[in-house]
Amino acid sequence: MSRVFALLLAVFFVAAAVAGLLGLALLDVRTIPPITGTCALILTLAALAVAVLH
Repeated sequence: MSRVFALLLAVFFVAAAVAGLLGLALLDVRTIPPITGTCALILTLAALAVAVLH
């Protein structure tokens, strides 16, 4: 797997997490705190993917 692909995959995970939080904020702001832990997990997995494949 190339480094560029790993970087693009990590960027996609981060963008998906941010888009999910923005979508939740548009629907109901009260739902953001419970979901923040899940988004942190997604960002951690993306960072791990970059670290392993880099």
